[in-house]
Amino acid sequence: MVEQPDGSSGIYDAFPGYRRPAEDELAEALRTALVVVDANVLLNLYRYNGSTRDDLLGLLRGVGDRLWVPHQVMREFWRNRLSVLASRAAATDQVLAALGKQRRAAEDALHQWAKTTAVADAVRDELGGRVAALHHELDAAIRSHTPPAPDSPGVPGHEPVLDRLEELLRGKVGAKPDHGQWKAQVQEGKRRAGAKEPPGYLDANKEDSTLPEGAAGDYLVWAQAVQEAARRDADLLFVTGDEKEDWWWRYRSEFLGPRVELVEEFAAASGRRLYLMRPVDLLRRASALEVEVSSDSVTDVARVSESQESGTWTADGVAALLRHLDFEERPQAEVIREAARRGGRIERDAIYEIGGFDDDRVLRGFTKPVARITRMLQSRGVVARDVEAALTPVYSGVRAVAFRIPADMVAALADDPAEEDEDDLDGGSD
Repeated sequence: MVEQPDGSSGIYDAFPGYRRPAEDELAEALRTALVVVDANVLLNLYRYNGSTRDDLLGLLRGVGDRLWVPHQVMREFWRNRLSVLASRAAATDQVLAALGKQRRAAEDALHQWAKTTAVADAVRDELGGRVAALHHELDAAIRSHTPPAPDSPGVPGHEPVLDRLEELLRGKVGAKPDHGQWKAQVQEGKRRAGAKEPPGYLDANKEDSTLPEGAAGDYLVWAQAVQEAARRDADLLFVTGDEKEDWWWRYRSEFLGPRVELVEEFAAASGRRLYLMRPVDLLRRASALEVEVSSDSVTDVARVSESQESGTWTADGVAALLRHLDFEERPQAEVIREAARRGGRIERDAIYEIGGFDDDRVLRGFTKPVARITRMLQSRGVVARDVEAALTPVYSGVRAVAFRIPADMVAALADDPAEEDEDDLDGGSD
């Protein structure tokens, strides 16, 4: 702080969080600061196309020994990795199932048309072959963008993301905190979540989850990053795909910088400067490290970011929804579970079998109990405000022929919380 003889100071001295860095300062931070990446940055490598993934990994490689990953980040990466893979695989299954049904409908329509109009079999078969060829081409193109199957993960040479991360992060992952330190940080993180103090207070609904740290995950990441930056006596550049206001100082849609409170807390702990960037911001400043990235990569990263602005169904949110449906003895709970087992879609006949419905029963209003409970859970903060509807009818004309559930719900139901390791469940850390 620069004080005048009378003890006064400048506009930023007591308010460092309000000073927005110039572009050259951000570039210098990328060249000199400790660069810490969040778990969502690593997980999104599975959501980018291959060239974008290569560009981002190349940029992080350019950071060199200043790249560092908190222990909690790596913990969250391993915890959520299969869900990300399963979510993408479920979305692929959904689109392939929809295309397969359209192909069968087109073939049936061609046969009916040919029979009605007495068209020659050769003409019918030629048109059918064109339909089959188109769907085969679409099938191959879609499968080419599908990640490795999550039932055989981590096979060396077959999992490019893991192979590249293993090389990139060798010697750059934080050590496991001792149990006493971990418990103290979890307690502080939960206190902050309850008091709505950054970072991570928007995850307060995780307090009732099966996670050993509850709502303290973001704080654990923050505390470990602050400790490492202070140990190195370095500025901290934190890269995160999280765009919520419990990390960012935002005005409407503009990201002005880190939360003012976080800047001040970091300055008090280390005497250094805090910077916050999203992956798209990082790629746009790649020239600071003399690394070239494609403009298409910037577009791809922005696309993934926009797709994640909508809320997702978490395992806790899905479990809460199903518990309420089960309590009300609603068949929709088992319909959702069966839809998940089938990759995200369940046909009308299966719903009638699950519900024990008579043939003359109509499904009008079938989704209303699900929507009502979802709204209640949203009001309690258990489910994000903007999640996709949990159960959506698929119509043929005016008749619901099937129902589908979101891909992230399929992924959440694919996870078995009982498979958490015992160390996680008793509150320890890896």
